[in-house]
Amino acid sequence: MKRLLVVSLRRGCGSTTVTANLAQSLVKINKPVLAIDVSAENLLRLHFGTPYDENDGWAVRMMGGTLWNEAGFSSPQGVDFLPYGQSNEILHQSFTQTNNQPINDLNQGLLSVFEPSQWQLFHGEFWQISTPVWQDFIASMDMIFVVIKADAMNYAVLQSLFEHNHVLRELMDNDKIRFILNQYQPETEIGRDLALVLKQELKTLLVPVLMHQDTALIECAANLTTIQHYSPISQAAKDYQALAFWCVSAFSSSAEQG
Repeated sequence: MKRLLVVSLRRGCGSTTVTANLAQSLVKINKPVLAIDVSAENLLRLHFGTPYDENDGWAVRMMGGTLWNEAGFSSPQGVDFLPYGQSNEILHQSFTQTNNQPINDLNQGLLSVFEPSQWQLFHGEFWQISTPVWQDFIASMDMIFVVIKADAMNYAVLQSLFEHNHVLRELMDNDKIRFILNQYQPETEIGRDLALVLKQELKTLLVPVLMHQDTALIECAANLTTIQHYSPISQAAKDYQALAFWCVSAFSSSAEQG
């Protein structure tokens, strides 16, 4: 079983889009995938064809004292997923930010359904990495993907975190962090320059597949689907297929070395 957590360094970096389209790309190469949203924004479901007014999800069921594992869905393109569910902000804060029981119960439940070939892709939020109640969950991941953009704001935040966030540094030292450069714009000088700087500074921590900015991604999200279904010959579709192959290769190598 491969367990990956995908988070954005800052809002707007695209972790929801990356999680959904990577999951779809893995399914396309016949990998069994379960995508789980552990972000209260509950947006991952929209990439998998879930209606806007559907409120069900694992967290909502836990809050209501019912079985969370009955909140699963399957997308029209074959991705199994667990949405977070729609909850108000007060319930969310008391549920997952100050109490480790919900996320630990979910995590143990998913670990107990052990299928060696399954990929579990979690979509989360960056703050969870260094929040005490989430540490058991974070420790259970094989890899954490931090989605970044090649712009000045992301670079500044990254430098600050390297200096002050000891949890991030520890994860980097333990080889459990990779950075995904998203919305790359090679036609702009600043995009090329900052991408080069990030490659030089992050070295092997930067996934070698660059995810190009593509307007087709905006259109497919509006149509409640993934890029592989909406625009299979687009640059974005090629990027995500390459990312899926990289993941399979990288984790196969890790398993052999382990």
